[in-house]
Amino acid sequence: MKKFLLSIFSLIQIALFSQYLDFKIIDPANCRAGENVEYCKTHKLMNKLKKDSGAYRKYLQEQIELKKIENQISNNTRNRTVYKIPLVFHVLHNGGLENISRQQIEDAVVILNRDFRRQNADANTVQSTFSGMPADIEIEFELATKAPNGQCFSGITRTLSPLTNSGANGANQVSAIIAGNDVYNSTWPGNKYLNIFVVNDADGAAGYTTNPSNNPLFGANMRNGIWILHDYVGSIGTSDTYSSRALTHEVGHWLNLEHLWGPNNNPGNSSSCSSDDFVDDTPRCIGVTSCNLSSNSCSNDIIDGYWTSDVVDNVENFMEYSSCNKMFTNGQKNRMRAAMVSSIGGRNNIWTTNNHNATGLNSTPSLCAVDIRVERDIVCGGDNIQFFDESYNNITSWNWTFPNGSPSSSTQQNPIISYFGSGSFDVTLEVTDAIGNTMTQVFPNFISVIGNPGYTPPIYEGFETISSIPNNDWTVSNPDGPGFQIVSTAFHTGSQSVKLDNSQGTNGSIDELISNTIDLSNSAAASISFKYAFAKRNSGNTDYLQVYASKDCGETWFMRKNISSSVISTMPNTNSTFAPTGSDWKTITINPSSFTNYLVSNFRFKFKFINGGGNDFFIDNINLSGAVSIDETKLNQVFRIYPNPVIDDINISFYSISKLTNPVLELYDAMGRLVNSKKLNNLVSGANEIQLPSSNLDAGWYLIVVKSQEKIITNRFLKK
Repeated sequence: MKKFLLSIFSLIQIALFSQYLDFKIIDPANCRAGENVEYCKTHKLMNKLKKDSGAYRKYLQEQIELKKIENQISNNTRNRTVYKIPLVFHVLHNGGLENISRQQIEDAVVILNRDFRRQNADANTVQSTFSGMPADIEIEFELATKAPNGQCFSGITRTLSPLTNSGANGANQVSAIIAGNDVYNSTWPGNKYLNIFVVNDADGAAGYTTNPSNNPLFGANMRNGIWILHDYVGSIGTSDTYSSRALTHEVGHWLNLEHLWGPNNNPGNSSSCSSDDFVDDTPRCIGVTSCNLSSNSCSNDIIDGYWTSDVVDNVENFMEYSSCNKMFTNGQKNRMRAAMVSSIGGRNNIWTTNNHNATGLNSTPSLCAVDIRVERDIVCGGDNIQFFDESYNNITSWNWTFPNGSPSSSTQQNPIISYFGSGSFDVTLEVTDAIGNTMTQVFPNFISVIGNPGYTPPIYEGFETISSIPNNDWTVSNPDGPGFQIVSTAFHTGSQSVKLDNSQGTNGSIDELISNTIDLSNSAAASISFKYAFAKRNSGNTDYLQVYASKDCGETWFMRKNISSSVISTMPNTNSTFAPTGSDWKTITINPSSFTNYLVSNFRFKFKFINGGGNDFFIDNINLSGAVSIDETKLNQVFRIYPNPVIDDINISFYSISKLTNPVLELYDAMGRLVNSKKLNNLVSGANEIQLPSSNLDAGWYLIVVKSQEKIITNRFLKK
């Protein structure tokens, strides 16, 4: 099948240029069954980068050279070196789930080593046609422990940037990592590390990379790496077993393997039977997107070393799109190892002794930093929170201290702790490495614990008594700045509101304003209303606002309201700084039906604003109402409303043993909306009588609440 190099590269030319598609468009035919991302876009990227005819000719020459090396390797299988590749996982995140744990990354490294050393048990269960063919590639992977400047690190960098969600230009994502990662702010050479970019968007793909080439965009360039979605890294955390082989697939491409149906991203296309992957022991095929073990797409058999007819496709190969991939062949092994020893693409430097010394692979890593992580750093009283040790390197023992936690100390690597008192608490961790080095780090105010149960409704927030946020009532999430802040330059009522200086943000950045806990457990219903003001700069702006609710103290959130970019504006477009007044404000009400399943003691809600290039955003007068659910057997019998039903005036009588402090009477309708509020300045210890007019009330049920510092008493009545 590989008798003539010219015919080989003629096929490459056809595939590279006639199959080129816009790199930004998701092609459903290139997705695995049941998925909405293209499984791999390597060849679409290669096609785009090689549209330059000069670069393409050079690429063909490089492939001819690589083929010569492959043929030499296939004729000499003795004393093969086990090549070891230093890895760096660059986690590009915006504070979301894409900021995956060290444990998930370490799991991905284990899977790579298992698959490339044929230590995966499922390699023994391949179809009978391919029995005995799964190969040990004799390539291993290890997290680097030295950065380019020689400093110790964990093999992982983390960069906070909204560009994790903008994968149309991987170069921009790499630039963000170079400028903003937490280890070393310069380039990480592609001929020294296999750079793996963990993102939330890889331009609609699960992953992609580049084949070996001395093109200036590849080789020693940091972009000579692999892009991979966070939920296709490893088999734990945000990923799963089904997605865990995507990185194995992309490393195969990085080492010059093609898809089994040839160098294109068109699985299932019958024309691929005339294409080829340039490997002798893989049958020609058109590719599958599911585990179709009976696929015989190009009628293959093997005669004189070449597949010709009547043999099923190698669906279980890692370079297929199936969900049951479990093997490389010896022919693929030779092709990958040729890439490792060639100077083309810089792979031959990455496994050298000098480079292993420079990246830390040739020495036992020692302890150099203490670090910890939690999934949430704001929790409710009584919640269990797991702490993860992310110290490095070579840690063997742990000694944690948790003031106000239960338990208050632990020697586990990743302990689970609960807190019952509200406040902000320190965490201390002492770690010891394998040679006895010890380091201790105190993390001040690392965990914030808020009340459970929370505040009782109704909740009204006009931001009049607040000087700044975050505070005891509101937290903010603004990983890109500047975030929500209290201002006195604009307001609907009073003299203050909350403003998001959206013009200082970047497109796609997310800012959140998050409430404290609210106790809705005694409420029959709840609703939220608020006022906001916003102006676009131009009609092309795509800003939008969402309101989320949580019934577990913020561990999980669900959207209750979406205000899209098409309707979000409350005033005409402007490029100028503005202060909204009067009709510039719009009222939004989220009805009780949206909170039917949220009547719990640790309810929270938040506003999430997504930047789309528009002007500033303001919020004021947030009102959460909750109609109290009355147990008829527990009504305060000394708090009496008469006559009931009410026709004219409302007469209220109650008895208090002592004088009440700062008493307020509040009246709510059946939907939990506050319809009247009155300070009660003339209450005394003993019997009290209050009279209210009811002429302005519609017919229906109402709840009366008398609140003071000492007690809350309630009763309800029917207005006819």
